[in-house]
Amino acid sequence: MTVQTSPQTIGEWLEEAVAAFCARCVPEARVNAELIMAHILRTGRNEVRLNSQRRLTPIQSSLFQRLVGLRGRRIPLAYVLGCQPFMDLNIEVDDSVLIPRPETEELTLEAAELFTTRKQEALEILEIGTGSGCVSIALSRLLPNAVIEATDISPAALVLARKNAGICGRSPYIWFNEQDLFSPWPQKNIDLVISNPPYIPTPDLELLEAEVRKEPFLALDGGADGLAAIRAIIKEAPNVLKPTGALVLEIGSNQESAVKSLLAQRGFLKPLIRKDLQDRDRIVIAKMID
Repeated sequence: MTVQTSPQTIGEWLEEAVAAFCARCVPEARVNAELIMAHILRTGRNEVRLNSQRRLTPIQSSLFQRLVGLRGRRIPLAYVLGCQPFMDLNIEVDDSVLIPRPETEELTLEAAELFTTRKQEALEILEIGTGSGCVSIALSRLLPNAVIEATDISPAALVLARKNAGICGRSPYIWFNEQDLFSPWPQKNIDLVISNPPYIPTPDLELLEAEVRKEPFLALDGGADGLAAIRAIIKEAPNVLKPTGALVLEIGSNQESAVKSLLAQRGFLKPLIRKDLQDRDRIVIAKMID
């Protein structure tokens, strides 16, 4: 009779985690296991592989087991680790906010590019639906003289966004404000409105992979046609933008025509559509004058 022993080394713990993830259909099982181990050891994945014979301490073993258990329940890896890279930032996340994605990095860079020649100006920016605060924080670093108002309807999200701004040293430049985007907006005179709004049609939410369904539906659910939040933002944006201002939105990959029509109805001219790294329509840049 073979006596089973519990894992001791990094390599043994990884193999056990990979087997558990595969049994639960966790995508990229080995990558996930290595990233959790790297997080516990405060090192990189390469170091994890190079030190496969090193033994974990009892505390490290216990923590690894706990985090693997969470990931095995299809909790998103970013929530398990408590953070997500965004551009050159490490953004804290929890289940009150959408996990930052590469497409939203592109949204942020496209917006900043509009003001390349005006970086030293005192720009005024409004972000709708800030979530973790990642977009406003990154913009604040790219446009250091900008004053940014970042709004969200979720008090929990705003608490986390303020914390991230403090960690990243941008608190003095960003004003976080609780606001419902479907309510009338206060009059302003700003250079940029930017948003990654919810744009998934309600019927499609149940088709999302298990991990995405763990994210806040408020940040995903775009209403029956996926355009509820986008429609509200386009309606209000002309009331707060300077004549030379710009509206920059992240949209669903099949929403280009509908969004262009909504923009035309509100007087925006010839919007630009940028594709994401997967060659899908993703970012809209709209102005009211050339």
